[in-house]
Amino acid sequence: MFPEFFAYYKNYITLREKGREIRKMRIGMGYDVHKLVEDRKLILGGVEIPYEKGLLGHSDADVLVHAIMDALLGAAALGDIGKHFPDTDPEYKDISSILLLKHVKKLLEEHFYVIGNIDATVIAQKPKLAPYREEMVENIANALGISKNQISVKATTEEGLGFTGRGEGIAAQAIVLLNTVENYIYDSEMQTRTCTNCPGCGK
Repeated sequence: MFPEFFAYYKNYITLREKGREIRKMRIGMGYDVHKLVEDRKLILGGVEIPYEKGLLGHSDADVLVHAIMDALLGAAALGDIGKHFPDTDPEYKDISSILLLKHVKKLLEEHFYVIGNIDATVIAQKPKLAPYREEMVENIANALGISKNQISVKATTEEGLGFTGRGEGIAAQAIVLLNTVENYIYDSEMQTRTCTNCPGCGK
């Protein structure tokens, strides 16, 4: 990722010199919900979880990844997953949401954003998700090319209340922080170096 962002930064500087405003820090929120039905796999965070029901949707209906994608797209003001991956397009029928997340990563890079952190919560009465959280985090981190310590995945119930409490569906929420390339420190070594030692923008 390190050399790639020098190229992104060069393009960023060109756009800034032309007067295009690019904010340094952006926050986004995402939410998704899908109905639980029989004869469907239950996939959350790219992990297939053993359960009697799965989530209904055009893709694999991974509510966790969908909420994260919407948060990322929203923070960058790039629309939502319905815009980029419409459920009327057969190309996305039963597709892995992890693959869609990788596409969102490319969109962020094209607009000079890097991910600061992701905080997500899955809301489900059943099944228990704690045994699968670490694998979910790893899948999401790999798809986005970031560290696992930049991602938090939590799970909670609604104590039997509402549609999730009745076991009718599963919901997820996510909040993300994005930085522009200009506001990004690439590695721990660069934190101790001056700008004159950086081969990036030439400040």
